[in-house]
Amino acid sequence: MITKKLIFFFIAFFLHINLAYTSEIKIVFKINNEILTNIDIENESKYLLILNSTLKNLNKNELNELSKNSLIRQILKKKEVIKHFKLEKHSELSESLLKETYTALGFENKKQFSNFLTKEGFNIKILKEKLLIERLWNSLIYEKFKDKVKIDENKIKNKVKTFINNQEKNFEYNLSEILFNYSTDYKQLLDFIENYGFEAAASKYSISDTSVNGGKIGWINKNNLNEKLKKQISRLNEGQISNPIENPNGNLLIKLNQKREVKSKIDPDLEIKKQINFEQNRQLNSFSLNLYKKIKQNSTINEY
Repeated sequence: MITKKLIFFFIAFFLHINLAYTSEIKIVFKINNEILTNIDIENESKYLLILNSTLKNLNKNELNELSKNSLIRQILKKKEVIKHFKLEKHSELSESLLKETYTALGFENKKQFSNFLTKEGFNIKILKEKLLIERLWNSLIYEKFKDKVKIDENKIKNKVKTFINNQEKNFEYNLSEILFNYSTDYKQLLDFIENYGFEAAASKYSISDTSVNGGKIGWINKNNLNEKLKKQISRLNEGQISNPIENPNGNLLIKLNQKREVKSKIDPDLEIKKQINFEQNRQLNSFSLNLYKKIKQNSTINEY
């Protein structure tokens, strides 16, 4: 009799726990036919914090909103990517991307990183898929729009030639960006940067693909920049942010993280190649943004 009572007690106890847990799950979004819950949002928050630790400075509501937007972007990109690629056929690429990621984050090996993810409550398989989708999206953009990229090679060659002949000092800039919609409240954006930092603001407000890593562009040679950008950046000290720069897709803020002089002799052919690649990537990024906007406009997104 006592045994039966104990069994009944444990069944009731665990049933209560399961019901309590289930009641915490809430539908937050429905994107086309896919339902997203608050658990999905929480997992996306973990993912964003893994890639960008500065987001820990955000309050819960700000991080939650950022995670919603990030998850929507990820799901819409995945939907388009799987039309053209089979994810399971790119296991080697996903492993390579994982290694790039944990090396950039300062981890020595996969095991060390995997242990870290486990402590953070995040699945390494999910991380690998997210990294793979982002890379395959870029591959898709290249294949889809490479023939539409227009580059004036003669103009670039003349630009490099003039620079070398004038023997100007050559600099490289380590830059970050926020490309924001024209409708964004600029004062609100500046206040957010003041309170939480540029990287967190890039993750929240930027519509560029660089928002995933806090707006980081990396090192760019001065000669790769157009005159408008070059003029703005030349006025900045390290750590400063430019005024808004008009862009076909929105307004652009540039942060100068570091600046260094390049004293080595310039190889004209190599410099021309670098500038061609830079211009190609700039145009492809614009195509990427426009395609994503189109996909989002044609999707049904309901918030609950």
